[in-house]
Amino acid sequence: MAVKRLYFLAAIAALQIIIGSILILAAAQPVRTSQDVLVQSGSYYHFEFGILGTGGLSGNFSELQGRTFTLFVLDDGSFASFRDGAIPASPLFRQDGTSVRFDLTLPGSGQYHVVAVNLPARQELQLHADVTAMGLKTGDAIVAVIVLVGGLALVAASLMLSVWAWRRGRSSRPVPPEPSMDPAPDPPSDPPQAPVPEPPEDPQDPPDDGTRIY
Repeated sequence: MAVKRLYFLAAIAALQIIIGSILILAAAQPVRTSQDVLVQSGSYYHFEFGILGTGGLSGNFSELQGRTFTLFVLDDGSFASFRDGAIPASPLFRQDGTSVRFDLTLPGSGQYHVVAVNLPARQELQLHADVTAMGLKTGDAIVAVIVLVGGLALVAASLMLSVWAWRRGRSSRPVPPEPSMDPAPDPPSDPPQAPVPEPPEDPQDPPDDGTRIY
């Protein structure tokens, strides 16, 4: 049962690592949008992109009616000021015109905003917007990291279970008996010798009557 559980955990861990790697690759793919946009009077065009680490933004905007607009590239703080009605004091990029191109490197992790607006009147705009964002997308990258960490945690759990099963198997083996230290038995003694029979008396010899000649 323990071996089957080990194989199951290893298979799940391998699957999570593969999926996490695929998600990381997908998160690193550039994002591009190209469309014609009608910006209503009093509103603005907005494109948002979040990255982890460094990245870049490039784009090409043109106003199809020939009207002048202002293009901003803003971080979160500057965009909050713009949304509250103030003109951002320190945008990452700003340019006015009927056609605007930009290509810049983003300073690091965070949320970034591309804004096109008619200033100060905020009249209606008909924009052709072409934007490309490069970097590790925040949402996809976080999901990928969670999946990868889960897979690595399962790998660690599988290794711990395998070590535990190996130690348990060693401890359950029967211990061979120690060799006996009893002294060796004495060698068998020689069997008693049978008495040698005396030779039979010769019938020609006279019987010993106890008479002795001196």
